Amino acid sequence: MKQFKTVWLSIIFLGLLPSLVWAEGEETLPATVDDSASDDSHQMLRQTNEVKGYQSLSVAGQDIDSAYLEETLGEQYGAIVLIHDQGEQFESQGVITPLRHALLEYGWSTLSLSFDYPYEPNILLSMSEDMLEEQDSSTAMPAEADVDDAAVVNSESDAASLPPVSNQERIQAALAFLQAKGIERIVFIGHGAGGDMAIELLDTIKTPVSALILVGSTAHPKNDIFNAFNFPVFDVYGSNDLDRVPAAVQHRKIAMKRIGNTRYQSRRIVGADHLFSGLQATLTATVSGWLRTKFVEQADN
Repeated sequence: MKQFKTVWLSIIFLGLLPSLVWAEGEETLPATVDDSASDDSHQMLRQTNEVKGYQSLSVAGQDIDSAYLEETLGEQYGAIVLIHDQGEQFESQGVITPLRHALLEYGWSTLSLSFDYPYEPNILLSMSEDMLEEQDSSTAMPAEADVDDAAVVNSESDAASLPPVSNQERIQAALAFLQAKGIERIVFIGHGAGGDMAIELLDTIKTPVSALILVGSTAHPKNDIFNAFNFPVFDVYGSNDLDRVPAAVQHRKIAMKRIGNTRYQSRRIVGADHLFSGLQATLTATVSGWLRTKFVEQADN
């Protein structure tokens, strides 16, 4: 009987063994994934300094990410300041990075830097006004809520110790950086919301800018902003661009005619989307050709 019990217990143990092994594997798998994710996140942090031409700009005691590259033609025509789109970074493959590398061969140094955009959660785009009111009422803090005043004060003082660096301060630091290199001709290129920001910044900075190039910009600025635009302006957009872009280009075209800026031009690239996917070379040729016409050929004549 004892031998029979031993055999029976052995059979039960062998039957449970695969479940035990599977359970053990299930417990160790997340740890392995976490380790990998941790390594990846550290690698992403290290990649910041591996961006070609990486240049940390000191602005109001804080470091701002940027990347500067010298022209490779052997002739310096000026510098391009690239202003990235909302939701992108100073190094982004859609428009900014291809342009900042390709324009070097045409005699233009390039500087791209990180800008601060307001946070706009996408979830709000699909919520009706009733839903938003309902959400506000459900998340509103009761009048008699127990709040730790000391914690609030500490939080506010911590935030005040490191004020956010404004985009005006960022662009001024970028312009000072280029001027310190003896570069006098500076051109702004703004992609998407970066074009909108470029127009706003040009209305506030004192440093003269030689030209403005807008790539897929949706800006509808007030017409009086254009009154100070006596320099060349180039509007580039794709036939498959965002829905709002063509109307914005038309608005700027009319505004430029009203103030008599004959150096305004627009160009529609057939087949291009907002990121000019697969057509970065066409975008580069279009931009570099316009720059050559405006600044290089005129100087030769």
